[in-house]
Amino acid sequence: MWWSRGLAFAALLLAGACGFEPLNAPRGAGSVPTELATVQIANIADRSGQYLRNYLRDEINPYGVPGNPRYRLDVKLAEQRADIGLRRDDIRTRTNLTLEAEYRLVSLADGKTVLQGRSRTLSSFDILINDYANVVSEQEARQQALRQIGADIRTRLALHFRRNDPTG
Repeated sequence: MWWSRGLAFAALLLAGACGFEPLNAPRGAGSVPTELATVQIANIADRSGQYLRNYLRDEINPYGVPGNPRYRLDVKLAEQRADIGLRRDDIRTRTNLTLEAEYRLVSLADGKTVLQGRSRTLSSFDILINDYANVVSEQEARQQALRQIGADIRTRLALHFRRNDPTG
């Protein structure tokens, strides 16, 4: 048991020696959390869009809506369902839920797009006999997919700000 702790400690020392630095490590005025805090998240259509916007707002602006935003994040969300499990009597047993988000980070100073991309995820759920269980399963699959998309967008924004950080 003691050797596993020693191995973990050695890995931490090696990670620090190779120049590893956490993405959200503070670096002064141009740090990633500071830059993320200047992003205003535009409204996203539909209930799924509201959920994604709330998730992004919590992750990108944890201290509230920015008072003086420098960027606006625009997101378009699309959803597709596909039945993948069918019984012999043509009753569905499993469904794939595919969500795709197209996003653009727009500079409010000049209106130019500084970052754009797509994030896509797939989530599945079982179709059961109980209708209420089906509704809950579908909602949970959708929320899980939206959290994954939100985390991906946040990571890509953080990488963008890290790459364009004038302090290094």
